[in-house]
Amino acid sequence: MKTYMRKPVQAGFTVVELLVVITIIALLFALTIGAFTYAQRSAARSRTTVAMNAIKSGLERYSTEFGEYPTPQNAGDTIAVGNKTYEVGAAAMLYQVLSGDGYDNIAIAEPPVDAGPASSNGSIDENESKYVMITDMPKEIYVYESTSNRGYMVDGFGKPFQYEKANPANSGAGVNTVNPTYDLWSYGEDEENITARSIDTLNAGPVKDASQKWIKNW
Repeated sequence: MKTYMRKPVQAGFTVVELLVVITIIALLFALTIGAFTYAQRSAARSRTTVAMNAIKSGLERYSTEFGEYPTPQNAGDTIAVGNKTYEVGAAAMLYQVLSGDGYDNIAIAEPPVDAGPASSNGSIDENESKYVMITDMPKEIYVYESTSNRGYMVDGFGKPFQYEKANPANSGAGVNTVNPTYDLWSYGEDEENITARSIDTLNAGPVKDASQKWIKNW
C-alpha cells in the first residue's frame, strides 16, 4: 500500500484581509491626492498674489504718469475658461496698460500720436516702449491670443483678473467699488460667483461668504 505525503497548504489572504489592505491603499491614495490638490491650490494662490502685486505696482506707475487710473474700453467682453465664462475686458485693458502693447482696450479720449498700433500684436516696438509699465513682464501672468490680437492678465488659476475703477465722488454715478481708487481681484477657487462684482462683497449673503476664496486688494 502506497503512502502519499500531503503537501502543506500555503496560507493566503482571506477576503477580510484583502478588503483591509485595499481600504488602506485607498486611504493612502486619497491622502496623497488631497495633499497634491492642496499644494496645487496653494501654489496657484501664491502666483496670483505675486501677479496682483505686479499689477498694482504698474497701475500706480500709470496713475503717476497720466494722472488717473485706467478705464476699460470693452468691459463687457467675455472669454471661456474651461466650462465657465469670465469677463475679460478689464484684464485685456490691464495687459495693454502694463505691457504697452496697443491701446484699443483702454478708454482714452485721444490716442497718443506716437503710441504704435492700436491693437495688441504680442510685441513692443520702439514707439510703444515708452508706455511700458512693467518691464520684462513675466509670461506666467498674461495670455496673448494671436488669433484675436488680444492679451489679458491672468491669475495663478489661469483666469482673467477682474478690475473696477471707482466712480469719481462728484460724478453722481454712485459708489461702485470697495476702495476709493480701484478694486482688483481674482475669483480664486470660487467658480459659483464669477459674475459678482467687488461691491457685492459688502452685502451679507453668498457672494460675501464666497469672497473669502477671492484674492483681492481690499
